[in-house]
Amino acid sequence: MMRILCRVIGSALCFIGLIGMLTPIPFGLIFFVIGLLFLIPTTPSAVTAVQWARRKVRLFDRTMSAVTNRMPYPYRRVLRKTEVTPDW
Repeated sequence: MMRILCRVIGSALCFIGLIGMLTPIPFGLIFFVIGLLFLIPTTPSAVTAVQWARRKVRLFDRTMSAVTNRMPYPYRRVLRKTEVTPDW
């Protein structure tokens, strides 16, 4: 039950975040990251999707790295699961 609740809340926050990123003041990024904090531990496909997005969109990767470095430890640990290694 808790897993389903986390998925619903995370999905709603990510949706609100995506819409909010289209506004002139991009507060949507905050909602998007909070939504990811709910989705990453409960949904394995969310980890895969975020890793794919970080590989393809360099700006998204830099933003996620900056946000991850500013988070407290428990949240930072969750977001570190989505980091990708460079393909040198």
